[in-house]
Amino acid sequence: MTRIGTFAQQKLLMFYTLRTQDRLFTHSIQLATGQKAQQYTGIAKDVSRLLAVETAQMRAKEYLQNVEVAQRRIELTDLNLDGIESIARELRGFLEDVGDAPATNHASLRTFAINTRALLIEHMNARDGNRYLFSGNRVDQQTVTLDPAIYTPLSLFKADAVTIDSTFYAQYRADVLGTPGFPQGSFYEQIYFDKNGVAPTAPFPADPDNPTATEFIAEDPALWDYYVTRMSSPEMLANPKLDFYQGDGNAPRMRISETTSIAYGITGDEEALQQFFLVVDAIASLPVTAPPDAFLSTLINEGLSTLSKIIDVDTTTTFESITQLRNRVLGPLKLLDNAHESLTRSIDHASNVIADAEGVNITEVIARLQTEQLVLEASYRTVSQIQSLSLVNFL
Repeated sequence: MTRIGTFAQQKLLMFYTLRTQDRLFTHSIQLATGQKAQQYTGIAKDVSRLLAVETAQMRAKEYLQNVEVAQRRIELTDLNLDGIESIARELRGFLEDVGDAPATNHASLRTFAINTRALLIEHMNARDGNRYLFSGNRVDQQTVTLDPAIYTPLSLFKADAVTIDSTFYAQYRADVLGTPGFPQGSFYEQIYFDKNGVAPTAPFPADPDNPTATEFIAEDPALWDYYVTRMSSPEMLANPKLDFYQGDGNAPRMRISETTSIAYGITGDEEALQQFFLVVDAIASLPVTAPPDAFLSTLINEGLSTLSKIIDVDTTTTFESITQLRNRVLGPLKLLDNAHESLTRSIDHASNVIADAEGVNITEVIARLQTEQLVLEASYRTVSQIQSLSLVNFL
C-alpha cells in the first residue's frame, strides 16, 4: 500500500513554513527600523568599513561642536566689547561736557563714573554658561572683582578731599620705578626728583610728607600737573593696580581638527581694558567733597587723553584700542566658518555611507514583505488541509 505522505515530508513542509515566517518577521523589523540588521553579524561584510566611517563621523561631530562653541564665544566676546566701547564713548562725552566746571559737576561726574564702572564690570564678567569669557584659562574665576580683600581702589586723594594721597605714589616708586638711589625722603621730594632728576634745593613750605592740594599747586603748578599725569600713566596704573583682574594671561584654545587648534578671544588684562577700568575707578573713587578744580581739570584731561587711545586707533600708543581688539577677536571667524562647512560635509558624507551599509530600500522591503505574506498564508492553508485529512476521508 502506498502512503499519501511521509513524516519527513511533513517536517520539511513545517521547516519551510517557519523559515518563511522568520523572513516575514525580519522584513517587518527592517520596515520598522529602516536598517538591514540589528546586529553587526547581519552585515558582516561591511563591518570593518562601517566602524571606520562611524568613528570618523564621531570625531567630526566633536570637532564641529568645538567650532560652534568657539563661534558662539567669539560672538559673545565681541558683543561685550561693543558694549564696553559704547560706555567708553559715553564717558568721554560726559567728561567733555563737565570739563569747563569740574568742581561744580563733581557729584554728577562721580555718580556717572560709579555707574560706568558697574557696567564695565558687568561686561568684563560676561559668561558663556558657567565659563567667564575674559578670564583666560581660569574659566571658573570671575574676571573683575571689587572685593576689598583683593582690590584696593585707585584713591588719588585721601578721604578729607584736600590732602594728596602720598601712599599711592610711594607704592608706584617701589613697584614700578624701584631703582636704587632714588631719594626716599618726602612725598614732594620724590615727585620733584622723578620730574627733574635732582632733589629739590629749597624745602617745601608745608608738611613735606603730606602737602595739601592748595600748597602743592601754589609751590609748583607744573609739578602738580606732572604729579596727576604720572598718576595716570600706563605703567603706573597697570603694574601696581592690576589686582582687580582675577584671570590669567592665556587665551583659551580649541581643537577644530586632528592637526589644528586655534586660540580665540582675549583676556581682561589687555592694556586698553586695564586703562579704561583704572580711569573709571579713579574718578569713581573720588571723595564725596569735590577736590580743587586744578586737580579735577588735570584728571579729566588725562581721562580724555586715555579714553581717546582706548577708543580710537592711535599709532603712538603701545596697546591696541578696543576697535583693534574687536578686529582681533573676530579674526578667527573666517577659519571657523570654513572648518564648519568642511566638517558638515564630512558628516553628511559619512551619514550617506552608513545609510548605504545599514539602511534598506523601503520599497523593496515592502514588496518582499507582501510576497512572504502570500507564501506564508499558502503554507498555512496547505498544512491545515493535510492535518484535517483522515484515513476514512482518504478512502
